[in-house]
Amino acid sequence: MKKIDTLVALAACLLLAAACDNTDYTGRTPADNGVYLNVAETKTSEVMTFNKTIDTRERTFAAKLAFPVENEVTVGIAIDPALVDEFNASHNTRYVALPEKHRRLEADKVSIPAGKVNSPSVRISFTNLTELAIDQSYLCPVTLTGSQGADLLRGSSTYWYVVRRSSAITTAVDLKNCYVEVPGFYVPNWGTEPQGNAARLNGLKAVTLEMLVRVGSFDEDKMVDITSLIGIEQYLCFRIGDAGFNRRQLQVQTPAGKFPEANKAKLLNVGEWYHLALTYDIAGKTIAIYVNGQEQSRSTNYGNSDFSEINLANRKMESAPAKGDGDWLFYVGRSYNDRWLTDRQLNGNVCEVRVWDVARTRDEIWEHMYDVDAPEQETHLLAYWKFNEGTGDNIKDYSSLGNDAHIVRYWKTKEPVEEYDVSDTDLWPSGIEVPQLNKTE
Repeated sequence: MKKIDTLVALAACLLLAAACDNTDYTGRTPADNGVYLNVAETKTSEVMTFNKTIDTRERTFAAKLAFPVENEVTVGIAIDPALVDEFNASHNTRYVALPEKHRRLEADKVSIPAGKVNSPSVRISFTNLTELAIDQSYLCPVTLTGSQGADLLRGSSTYWYVVRRSSAITTAVDLKNCYVEVPGFYVPNWGTEPQGNAARLNGLKAVTLEMLVRVGSFDEDKMVDITSLIGIEQYLCFRIGDAGFNRRQLQVQTPAGKFPEANKAKLLNVGEWYHLALTYDIAGKTIAIYVNGQEQSRSTNYGNSDFSEINLANRKMESAPAKGDGDWLFYVGRSYNDRWLTDRQLNGNVCEVRVWDVARTRDEIWEHMYDVDAPEQETHLLAYWKFNEGTGDNIKDYSSLGNDAHIVRYWKTKEPVEEYDVSDTDLWPSGIEVPQLNKTE
């Protein structure tokens, strides 16, 4: 049983006993009660990895009782570098203590009000981070030093922050309960032409779609065997799985058909970072899929006369769709219809998403899997969302077109799909570090 389950069970038993017990607990607490750090309920440490350009980070926590008592409980808090050796010995690591100039605790004690279980939140600030050595891990132990009114629950009274300034990509969005829309890609009304920068997205004779993806789950228990990655459903949709395909195989669907053929040797793994790229040259009838910069599938005879150009800013249908038919818009991590949000959504992390109006070569894809130099000067780059914000819902487009994206937060229910307040912690998880396979020492 997990630690928190034990606490809950203990609290329930003690509350039940108290209901039949007339003992006066004024001035003291039941011996079995305990105070601990709320962040340590399910884990004892957090890997806080951040990009080398980030200078500050903040976290919050609180002291928590297993169950409320009649008197106020005061709890001492401190950063204790002496605990680093204990952590290293237990985890076979060689972390060094985070220097004092890079950490600040806003309070050295907190109080849990009578009848409550939580103290006010306490902020810990990590500062001057650009001065830390790159790819060096530091340890910052936050611990409860003592309590007046309750015993410390030793197993959860210390929380270790592993602070790492990384040379790798360290920020990505988690689309488990969300998807990404691009308002600048939309036409204002059915049957009208796109305006402004959106017009650059139409009449394309070639395209490259790129993204870094880590799938958390392929949701193989679902009835629909599709994970939507990027594009417009049934028009130009880069995705994983389909009827007749393995749930983990990449494929693309256009009016010219599905590509490639089903092949059980071309499967992705759960929890592994991939750079995925789709290139399509209509005139050359050449389409290809690249995984981590290496060609996985290619055809030099793909296409038909009905698909002579690519229009990413147009909707597939000539008139407004009937109710339930979907909206046929460009998305990242979503299909065309709310009805399929539960079954076709991307359950995983995404960053470094790009759209080009040329079919990029293998060398170009390999060299720039993790970054694009001077993106505003790349004339063929139509969109570039790095997803490096780490907070909020607005995603900057680093291309010259400036079509910023927006995260729509939804709860994965059946019908109807209901809006849900997904927290920033869930949307922007910590501890991300994307391996750079093309990095040379």
